[in-house]
Amino acid sequence: MDIMRIKYEEVCGIETLIRMELTKAREQFMKPKKDVLLWLREMEEVQNKVSYIEKSLKESSTTFLIRTKNLSALVSEVINLLDKLHRKSQFPNGLVVSDRSQLWPTPTMVGISALTIMDKIWANLMDPKIGIIGIYGLGGVGKTTIMMNIMSSLATTNIFNKVIWVTVSKDFNLAKMQNDIASQLGLDLSMYEDKNIIRKSTRLLERLKKMKKYLVIFDDLWHIVDLTQIGIPQPIKENGCKIVLISRSFEICYRMRSNKIIKVGILSPEEAWELFVSKAGNIVLNPEIQPFARRVVRKCCRVPIVIISVGLSLRDEASVKAWKKALVDLRSPVKESHDIIIDVLRYSYTRLSNKVQKCFLYCAFFPEDYPFKPEELIRYWMAEGFTQGDGDILNEIDEGFKILRVLHDTNMLEKFTNNGDDWFRMHDLFRDLAIRISKDIPGFFIKAGLGLCKLPVHEEWAEARKISLMRNQIGKLDVVATNCPNVSTLLLQDNPILHILSPFFSPMHTLKFLDISYTLITELPPSLSELAQLRVLFLHYCTQLKKLPSLEKLKRLEVLSLCGTSITELPLGMEELVSLRSLDLSDTIKLESIRVGVISSLSRLEELRLQGSGLCKMDSPVVANYHMEMRNLKRLAILTLSAVGYGDHLDTIMCLQEHNLKIFSINMYGSTEDYIEEVETN
Repeated sequence: MDIMRIKYEEVCGIETLIRMELTKAREQFMKPKKDVLLWLREMEEVQNKVSYIEKSLKESSTTFLIRTKNLSALVSEVINLLDKLHRKSQFPNGLVVSDRSQLWPTPTMVGISALTIMDKIWANLMDPKIGIIGIYGLGGVGKTTIMMNIMSSLATTNIFNKVIWVTVSKDFNLAKMQNDIASQLGLDLSMYEDKNIIRKSTRLLERLKKMKKYLVIFDDLWHIVDLTQIGIPQPIKENGCKIVLISRSFEICYRMRSNKIIKVGILSPEEAWELFVSKAGNIVLNPEIQPFARRVVRKCCRVPIVIISVGLSLRDEASVKAWKKALVDLRSPVKESHDIIIDVLRYSYTRLSNKVQKCFLYCAFFPEDYPFKPEELIRYWMAEGFTQGDGDILNEIDEGFKILRVLHDTNMLEKFTNNGDDWFRMHDLFRDLAIRISKDIPGFFIKAGLGLCKLPVHEEWAEARKISLMRNQIGKLDVVATNCPNVSTLLLQDNPILHILSPFFSPMHTLKFLDISYTLITELPPSLSELAQLRVLFLHYCTQLKKLPSLEKLKRLEVLSLCGTSITELPLGMEELVSLRSLDLSDTIKLESIRVGVISSLSRLEELRLQGSGLCKMDSPVVANYHMEMRNLKRLAILTLSAVGYGDHLDTIMCLQEHNLKIFSINMYGSTEDYIEEVETN
């Protein structure tokens, strides 16, 4: 048994890493390879067998003695299966492939010249004599937009075997860039420390040399980078490979030895005016307003993103006084530059309400080019209290969607559709604006997506109120701050955190929002129990998490997400969560029971998510008890369930509808076997 447990824990760790890589890959519009899906399905079958063995060991000795022989054979079978899974877990050809059914987002291009430039880039991509293409121009003129449209066209062809898109940004980090490329290649470099640049470079070089006919796009280059140091072979005619450099600097394109350098310029005066009219509305053709409107356009530097944003901010504005004020507020450009463009964009920010301004700035807490799911972003705003209204969760969600529409309507968040789903991105210029404004607000500490391998020194964030360290490479939280008098938000999600020092949270008495989602933790330290001010705790898809300390003292906790964790029972102290409004237990496939009385004690609960939970495999009398307890939740407005059998689930729904239930989803299965089959095929 000990051998089986050791091997099982090891393979479970591999499974967690694979699932984390697949989560990141989906955001880059990649899909798992068939052999990876098969491996995961076989792993789930092994997990079911291990659960059966552990359950059998808990049974009475009489039953156990009868089954000993069969159980021993099953243990041997599981050990063999685990060895097989371990051998097959290397996936030398990568975990994912590009999903041809999911096209790249294709933002609309502006101006006739953009089409000409697109054709020119395409022609150079097809030219076997051209290896490196440099594209430069002011921020916001449409360089990335043009390249995304080209990517969309390439996605429907077999011109390249692989296309890799790397966003470099100002905070250049070579190790992070190598990890990004490796992730898109399905190559695991986690065994190398980030300081071991040479070993990583060698692995990338080997993989790319074998691949042939690939395209690598470096977007938002602010520095000269050594391609060989990264691990990218020089493109030559024989291998059919290409590299595209997108930068605001001609010099960077030139010094990186581009074979062809193409400039994306600003709009002509006529194109700028036509674009402004299309965004601000026909009101600008009013003889009293048009002279001021034309002067506003001139202050927009003829840069598309600025014209669009300012135009949308002034859409249908009929007051001449407002147009005059716009001219005063907009700084007159002496020469087009990054700083001038940022200053003009700031005008769009000043036109927002205070609440929407907060939500806009919060987007900078996420890494550059982060693809937001609409409800995901809204849930973060809700966690910060930006959408608070009359205490109704549905009203708060509706308010979040209204704010999202405002930011989209003013072009401060770009929307794109992928595989039928809406996503949002923040243009890097607007992110630069948000970060610049945030620096003037005391207490913001943002180090998201920079490839950090360990926590910044305490002195850097000791006085911070809101801290974002999400999507780095931090493996452990092993430094206890001497004092954190102000911290209210700590975002640590999407880090490979394996260990948290026991007293880590002890000094954080003011912490209200903690996110440790998508990490590798197996348990949370006892110091979590001391966070008496905590209101939101996100632990989404910490797939190795099995144990939490008592939550008895967290009487202000309003939101608890344990979805996708490996808990087998709810933490102690749940009955004391008198403020809890939202509980997410979806995809907790190992959750075996909920103590009697816990559900009915959560009298303020407005949202309960149980879809995909292991509770679905319970015997009907046990499930019936949970349903009876649910009927006491008078405030419940959102409910999701998976249910085996056709008992009184619908009666429960109807009962709750008489109180407050507005949104519900229920997946019905005829038997436990049907449910397990569904889980294994997802």
